Amino acid sequence: MGGGHHAHEPFKIPHYSIYNNYRDFPELAAHEKRLAQVGLKDPWIRNYVYLFDRNYPQVYGQWAHFKKLILPGWKYGVGAAAALIVVEEIYSLSTKGHTSWAGHH
Repeated sequence: MGGGHHAHEPFKIPHYSIYNNYRDFPELAAHEKRLAQVGLKDPWIRNYVYLFDRNYPQVYGQWAHFKKLILPGWKYGVGAAAALIVVEEIYSLSTKGHTSWAGHH
């Protein structure tokens, strides 16, 4: 039982101090400042760092995340597709005597 998840143990729990960088995010720093003006403090503010961290896709938007995933290989993909079409048409010309662009079937 357990679903075969034993390969990931023992779990490494990160130290809480790596999330104390909330002052690096203007939104969270402004939130802390507003709370301080009324005499309050948010002890859990570091738990919201991931919502404002630009390294996460939900922060900078789906379109930007899509472009980051797709665009680096776009040129190579278009080049490979064009090369494949050329090879296929040359093969078709050499075996059948015509290409798919010839207009007859």
